[in-house]
Amino acid sequence: MTRRTLFNWAASGLLSHGLLARAQQPSSSQPKPLDTLPGAEKNRKLKVVFVGAHVDDWAFCVGTLVRYAREGHSVLCFSFTPGDSQGIADSLHMPLDRLAALRREDGMRGTRLFGSQLKILNQHNQNMHVDPETYAEFSKTLAAEAPDVVIGLWPLQYHPDHVAAGNLAFHAWMQNGMKFEFYFCETPLGSEETPQLFMPNRWVDVESVMDLSREAVMANTLEGKALWADYEMCTKFRGRGYGCQYADAFVRIVTVGSVNPKNLTPHRWSNGGLELRHDK
Repeated sequence: MTRRTLFNWAASGLLSHGLLARAQQPSSSQPKPLDTLPGAEKNRKLKVVFVGAHVDDWAFCVGTLVRYAREGHSVLCFSFTPGDSQGIADSLHMPLDRLAALRREDGMRGTRLFGSQLKILNQHNQNMHVDPETYAEFSKTLAAEAPDVVIGLWPLQYHPDHVAAGNLAFHAWMQNGMKFEFYFCETPLGSEETPQLFMPNRWVDVESVMDLSREAVMANTLEGKALWADYEMCTKFRGRGYGCQYADAFVRIVTVGSVNPKNLTPHRWSNGGLELRHDK
């Protein structure tokens, strides 16, 4: 039990009741999460969409995605590219098409392990483009999924594919009228993925799903060990700050603005389009 949990229980007058209830419950090897998932206050099954640039980017917040799936919500992962990294292919002395097929298989197997689906879009590694046509196309793609929660890649970093994917996801949120909750996830430190100015305002306790999260990430036969090492390090660090063992960190984007209807998908963004709402 963390200090945060004790404080919250005491503040609500439930401390003594909670301690008694815990004492009466049998111990479990699998800890119960200390918090609720984003969007869980809706008290219904959610559609959660992760938007990544690559077939293994879902590993950046795998614990949260696993928790959503385990708690009965629908989880979909997008990858803008099909696994066609020329750099990885060269380092492994492997034909590019063979590498891409292997990475896709790994990504799909990993997401299936926690009940998710991986959809591949039509861009290419190190050659992603962001333009009006692509904005409009992805905005319609995302709208068709009718999501409740969308998670994108933090765009202030050095990896050009991640920057592009983050911008496309953010723009789709706006062009769909900001009707769903939108979060940026954290990417690992110490590489071209190092996030700049990432200051989280939402955390998710993922201790209860670390075993399944590891199994899913390790389904990536080429880079699973490195991906898991980075993820475990980040979640330990964020967990210490949040008051649990392991946590994912996010930036939730919120605004008091609204989008002019003429800018909503399938129309194109024009003249900024963001307007202030005023109570009437």
